[in-house]
Amino acid sequence: MVNFRLIGIKLGEGLKYTASINEINRIASAVFDFEVSSHPHESITSSRSQLIYDWVMTLAEQPIEEKKKLQLLQEFINALAPEDSPLRNLIKETVKLPEVDFWGIIHKDIIRVAKNKFEDGYYADAVEAAFKEINNRVKEIVKNKTGKELDGASLMYYAFSEKDPIIVLDDLSSETGRNIQKGYMQIFAGAMTGIRNPKAHENITISRERAIHFIFLASLLMYRLNEATY
Repeated sequence: MVNFRLIGIKLGEGLKYTASINEINRIASAVFDFEVSSHPHESITSSRSQLIYDWVMTLAEQPIEEKKKLQLLQEFINALAPEDSPLRNLIKETVKLPEVDFWGIIHKDIIRVAKNKFEDGYYADAVEAAFKEINNRVKEIVKNKTGKELDGASLMYYAFSEKDPIIVLDDLSSETGRNIQKGYMQIFAGAMTGIRNPKAHENITISRERAIHFIFLASLLMYRLNEATY
């Protein structure tokens, strides 16, 4: 099963700086025998990307057999993308993507903010949203308990402090509990510095697999917050 939505997004992102509106419409009119319909997508900000996405999604809706759709889609891609462009392999790559249903064990709040972005191929944005959600959750707890407004790594060091924590993750009367508190404090803080901040400050691209790894980490941290006392 080919994911037309993902192909439309990736094709649009890959060509938004090289293909003009007129060129996209000219090629589409030569390949397709139908008019384009509108398929607004909140994550697409480029008019060229949106137009390509509209054409791909309009093709997906046509009452023709799947084989013919794929043939037309490949013709459209080939006409738009240069011969040496990896975009020409989008259909094969999409079909090969493993159908990993990992969302069943992910924390519901991470699913809420990250799943749609992930499934649309915006992997870095999905990860950023997941760790922003963690930051917001901890920030809310700390503000409600102390009135202080902190953010990022400094928030995590304050919230999970070894000596006087706002959020307690384990039995601090034992050495094991103190080690768990300290370790998770460092993980929470490190996630803000090494995962959330780079994506928020720069246009970083990550793979699907790496995004899954990060989402699992975000889910673990959110579950630990559920289990904490404060």
